[in-house]
Parts: sequence; C-alpha cells; structure tokens
Amino acid sequence: MQKRIIDALKVMHWLGLTMLLAAVGIYFLSDWAQQISGMVTVASLAGVGMVMMSPFPIALFLDWARSQSTDK
Repeated sequence: MQKRIIDALKVMHWLGLTMLLAAVGIYFLSDWAQQISGMVTVASLAGVGMVMMSPFPIALFLDWARSQSTDK
C-alpha cells in the first residue's frame, strides 16, 4: 500500500515538473505570455505544477523517518 502511494506521488511529481517547465518555456520562448490568456495559462501551469510537486519530498522524508525508527 505504502509503495503504491509513493509511486503515485512520484508520477504526480514528474507531471508537475513537466507542467512547470512548460510554463517556463511558454514564458521565455513565446510572446503569448504578454497577452492576458497567456498570463493566465503560464500562471496556472506553474501554480498547479508546483502544487503537484510538493507532496513527494514530504512523503519521502516521512518514509525515511519511519524507516529510521524501525531500525532501532
């Protein structure tokens, strides 16, 4: 069960990183970010991508902390 959660969070992490990189690419490599719809798109991609990335490091830390307490 725990392994499946970590795997799902890992997929969400990579998807979030892809969304964040897409937002950065749109911002720097096109003029679309100068329009209102482009600003909304870039901000949405970056925001949702960062939110999707955030649980994975916390889950890895909690998994590490749980393994440290069971080793003793």
